[in-house]
Amino acid sequence: MVGYRLIRLSRCYATKSPVATLRTDLEVENDFAGRKKTISESSFDLQGRHYYPRVGNLEETLSSGIDHTEKIRIPEFRDRYGKIFGDDPELHRIDDQFCIVSGKIKGIRTAGKGSMFIDLVQDYTKLQLMVHHKAMGLDKESFLEHHSQFRTGDQCICVGNPGTTRVGELSLRLTKPLMLASPALHPLPPKLTDPALINRNRVVDYLVNKKSKDIILTRFKIVSMIRRYLESRGFIEVATPVIGSGNSGANATPFVTSSVHLKQKDDESQLERLSLRVAPELWLKRLVIGGFDKVYEIGPEFRNEGVDATHNPEFTTCEFYQTFTSLEELMKMTEELIVDIAKDLAGSPISKNRCSKLLEEVAGNGGKFKRIDFIPSLERYTGLPLPEKLTSDNLLAYFAELGVEPPKVTSEYQLLDQLSSLYLEPHCQSCPTFIYNIPEILSPLAKSTEGISRRFELYVDGKELANAYEEENNPFVQEAKFETQLRLKNEFNDDETILPDYKYVQFMEWGMPPTGGWGLGIDRLVMLLTETERIDNVITFGRLPDVLKQ
Repeated sequence: MVGYRLIRLSRCYATKSPVATLRTDLEVENDFAGRKKTISESSFDLQGRHYYPRVGNLEETLSSGIDHTEKIRIPEFRDRYGKIFGDDPELHRIDDQFCIVSGKIKGIRTAGKGSMFIDLVQDYTKLQLMVHHKAMGLDKESFLEHHSQFRTGDQCICVGNPGTTRVGELSLRLTKPLMLASPALHPLPPKLTDPALINRNRVVDYLVNKKSKDIILTRFKIVSMIRRYLESRGFIEVATPVIGSGNSGANATPFVTSSVHLKQKDDESQLERLSLRVAPELWLKRLVIGGFDKVYEIGPEFRNEGVDATHNPEFTTCEFYQTFTSLEELMKMTEELIVDIAKDLAGSPISKNRCSKLLEEVAGNGGKFKRIDFIPSLERYTGLPLPEKLTSDNLLAYFAELGVEPPKVTSEYQLLDQLSSLYLEPHCQSCPTFIYNIPEILSPLAKSTEGISRRFELYVDGKELANAYEEENNPFVQEAKFETQLRLKNEFNDDETILPDYKYVQFMEWGMPPTGGWGLGIDRLVMLLTETERIDNVITFGRLPDVLKQ
């Protein structure tokens, strides 16, 4: 071998080819099992030299005897040499340029004992390797002895000349034998479709199922576009505490924990009660009070609630806050952001259908999102006027008049929320829709006038996607709203109410500017634009029950 040698593992090809005998699944399993046994029984020193060598040693070996080599990643190789060969159709090989390329073997196709084609993948991009014994100065037996050791899934590195095949496919023509950087010890299944197996084997799922990987890549693109949109408008990204005490701005049950190093101030025999944040809202608004006029955070939230197809105890949101911003401006920003993302993803195969439909829906509504004014629309859809005072007793009578079963918890909050679910949200199907001017009792942190908050919720396909409002900046009014929430909690045992944060109220006394606040569910947006029905498919390792299995 030229400067490198593999310990012999077996003498059969790992993939189907015109000349290789097709093998049964059992034969493939036995082949990899034998490979794993051979490597595991080798000394650590031998494993390090032959199966898991340092990349620097591999590159040094490949560069030996060549005046100049360039290490290049596959996407850059394709961009550079694709243009060179595209501009000169008569050019088929550049003999004076040597490129070191690495990646994972995606496929092997043999053409007799002395030639093969290997597909190498790196950075989600494929490159064909032309592997021929004459280009390496090897006889066919030596060539076969070395290259028959490789399997689909192996991580490899190689050196060669840029070139094209007879049909014009961009390739790397190897001038030295392929080198192993890390062997695959298990064969990939031809397909993986069983949800139970996928949930226990996310690594294999990404290796086998392109769509699963494409969804995660699309998620990355969506998050990047949100960041670009906000930062191009002067927002700064911040990180707020994930562990704290009390509530942080949302109607949800927190995960409760403690630290062995933190004791209660009034009783040092007891640990301080801590919780994972259910939202970063009150922390971000503290920063606004502190003089940061445009802030945002993209990060995880934790809610100790049920797990189903669209909910997970850990999820990701984006929240931003901008001073001196009205509800109308927040609506405009939301439209711009969602439409920009849809336009950018409209050319992607995995997002094309839904993004194109969304853009058509908006265009059909005059280039704007649909709007539903909460109280007049509710009265129109029910055919009955709401009671003047939205008390629990009056709303229960309203439910009776409608002939509708009320929720188990009969607080004003839950009754109005139920009416919205029954009569307003079903009208949010045909186009992205703002439900706005929401009753004050449903919006304890929003600026309100005569019982109506300056707030909207954005629904797409009948599901809530974003929530925004002009923030309450009067500390005395905010304290009164917290007291109302506390009354609902105590009187109706309503766990959906916000726990008061009186420290936040004290910070408001330093002068909180008029502020617009906005929050969006990242997971839900990815589900929407990739037409994915289950949240576990847009989270890298699935829902909490799936995480515990891996």
